[in-house]
Amino acid sequence: MAKENRYVVFKIKDMKQSLTISEQKTLQQLSDKVDKYRVGIKKTPLKCVVVEHDWPEYEPTWNAILRNGER
Repeated sequence: MAKENRYVVFKIKDMKQSLTISEQKTLQQLSDKVDKYRVGIKKTPLKCVVVEHDWPEYEPTWNAILRNGER
């Protein structure tokens, strides 16, 4: 199982420091639009766990995902 980029994640602290208020609002509106799309196609809202690569939990988490994919 290869790692692949399937999601876009923005850290809220980074967004607040790097985006203008207007840009933050635009990003929120786009996020809301994607959420509404998911509801419209009968999917549940995404609930994810994010583990940054420099956290000690990263490798064990990735290994658990690999083991799950081998089932």
